[in-house]
Amino acid sequence: METVIIGQGYNLEEDTSVGKELIKQFESNVFDNFTCLVAFASYGGVSAMTRYIEEGKDRGMRIKVILGIDQKGTSKEALEEVLSWNVDARIFHTSSRNIFHPKVYLFENRDIFTLIVGSNNLTVPGLVQNIECSLLIKDTVDPSSVHKDFYRYWKGILDGTETNLYSVTQELIDELFSKKYILSESERAEKYDNGGDDPMSTTNKKNIFKRTAIQPLPSGFRPGRRVKVKRTKTKTPQNQQANTEESLFVGEEVLIAEIGGGPRWKQVNFPVTIFEDFFGAERGNNNYNIQLMNIAKDGTLGDVEIRQAVSVKSRNYRFEIKCVETEGTYPGDSKRPIGLFVKLDNGEFLYQVLLHGDKGYKTIKKYLYKESKNAPRELKRAIVHVEAIHAIYPEFII
Repeated sequence: METVIIGQGYNLEEDTSVGKELIKQFESNVFDNFTCLVAFASYGGVSAMTRYIEEGKDRGMRIKVILGIDQKGTSKEALEEVLSWNVDARIFHTSSRNIFHPKVYLFENRDIFTLIVGSNNLTVPGLVQNIECSLLIKDTVDPSSVHKDFYRYWKGILDGTETNLYSVTQELIDELFSKKYILSESERAEKYDNGGDDPMSTTNKKNIFKRTAIQPLPSGFRPGRRVKVKRTKTKTPQNQQANTEESLFVGEEVLIAEIGGGPRWKQVNFPVTIFEDFFGAERGNNNYNIQLMNIAKDGTLGDVEIRQAVSVKSRNYRFEIKCVETEGTYPGDSKRPIGLFVKLDNGEFLYQVLLHGDKGYKTIKKYLYKESKNAPRELKRAIVHVEAIHAIYPEFII
């Protein structure tokens, strides 16, 4: 038997987390079954696992997910993402005061197993960023191992005979949401991940406690973010228009980019690191295209724009954008437009352009100048977490 402590969120140089370990176990391709019993789940935590669940299913892995909904710790969107996995997914809940609170992840085949037991919920903070501790156990499947004890204790839940288990369906999710047993993802994040239920104000905390670094997400751990946007579509042959809503899955990073001047200012220039690392382009390769979609100020999503990645010998790296804001003349260097760029999971990008008179412009510009590491005469650029944008510019639809 092998046992390992998985620390997380404290000694960051160790670079260990349950999220990283889950990816490692999935990618080992040696297990036939994955089972988890988890108290809380967020859309970010669940969606970060979607890729590995789908890959596991493709090679025949059997998957069982048991989630709790106590204390409104699991969001509607998290359950809907689990539902999209099309696996054996249940909710455990009772009307009693005791709550469903385990955090267990089990990988197994006929001969061996890996069991992770600790404090890690199926959320982004729980799997990577919070200060947590779990025990990983690797052993053979035999009558003397802890594997047998696990199945003996949790028998009713694992074999589906427990009466307090409820299959995850869209009808159940809608009913739980309508009756306020579960929250939307944004409400859940405000309550838990963002500390909204903490009686101590942020200001008071800063006056008393020091800050600490937060563990970065491991390679391959890509939480999704689901947002609603509007599209204008033709409703009738008479060309009447109607707004329809749809969901998009976006990443956690937002690029804030100051846009330079001149009559061709809609050709936005970027440093080569952003050109390659954020947009995925390659210097010297003008055959690479990206797909852009503009978000209007009312949240309406524009058509897909296919844009060529242009790099020239003068170390100029750019993409062209075209929206209502770029139809006017350049407003001047003291009032430079600001672009907000967000990467979607499928490699497309959303963007919005703020002009000097727009709501949020001054706040975003002040924040950009604080966060940017560019030299004084260079155009300011910064890649920040989407929640930072929300905090200072709530009107941004993402």
